[in-house]
Amino acid sequence: MAVTAVAQLAADQRTYFSKKLLKQAKYKTVLDQFAYVEKIPAANSKTISFTQYADLAPAVTPLTEGTPPTDTALTTTPITATIDQLGAYVTLTDLAELTPAHPVTTKTLELLGTQAARTYDRVINSVIVAGTSVIYPGAIASRATIAGANVLTFAEVKKAVALLRNNGAVEFDDGKFVLVVDPSVEQDLMSDTNFANTVYRQNQPTKENENYKGRITSFAGVTVVTTNNIPTITAGVAVHTSYVFGQDAFAVSDLQTLTNYTQKAGGITDPLEQRMTMGWKVGFKAVLLNNSFMVRLESSSAY
Repeated sequence: MAVTAVAQLAADQRTYFSKKLLKQAKYKTVLDQFAYVEKIPAANSKTISFTQYADLAPAVTPLTEGTPPTDTALTTTPITATIDQLGAYVTLTDLAELTPAHPVTTKTLELLGTQAARTYDRVINSVIVAGTSVIYPGAIASRATIAGANVLTFAEVKKAVALLRNNGAVEFDDGKFVLVVDPSVEQDLMSDTNFANTVYRQNQPTKENENYKGRITSFAGVTVVTTNNIPTITAGVAVHTSYVFGQDAFAVSDLQTLTNYTQKAGGITDPLEQRMTMGWKVGFKAVLLNNSFMVRLESSSAY
């Protein structure tokens, strides 16, 4: 018996494309909002220099009557940063723009925007992760000895707040420091009874820093912000880095503002108008200003 099945009609089969585009992963980029921002005007070099004055020691020695004390010298330290230029682009042919079932140019712009934001935040993280003030969970003394059970707890956050206040770090406008964690560490903290009880006691909703991207809550001197754009560090286990910041702990300096570029088809190198490009470019640099105004918290995670 001659049976006509799908295989015999392959030449007349079409693939059905859903009109709905799949959602891309969304990344919360938050670090730039806690930086001191300084824009370099055009025609003023690629390098910016910040000046840090050392504190004067307390003058606790009683004066000798009629005799002036030894004068005190000021000490300054320059902190310099040279701008890096970053960028990326996508080339689409005319047929690639015309034939897909979905609006490819719109999707490309969305993907490029996400890429630019992730890049900006990752570059900032690559600088601040080198800060010298570090707190580890419990009795752990180094990154190499962090084990799977060494998760971040309320106790380490309190240590960080005390350290910053003892160092004279300045809180943000709401009178709190900022704690930045990734989603895994966020859940570790929620498993800490002390943290959970503190959060649950906040019966009244608050509008403090509601404009912070990624804000979760405020407690014990910190505003908690979450981001999924801080990479873990491989050191036996996956080490999660969290940060507690005061004002002016680090800076971001812009020479070129983040800008999108769309070049339509045409030009000498494209005589038949077969290609268009879409991309972004930025010129900036992140730099640590004061290690005493930030603490890095390193831990494992149960999540």
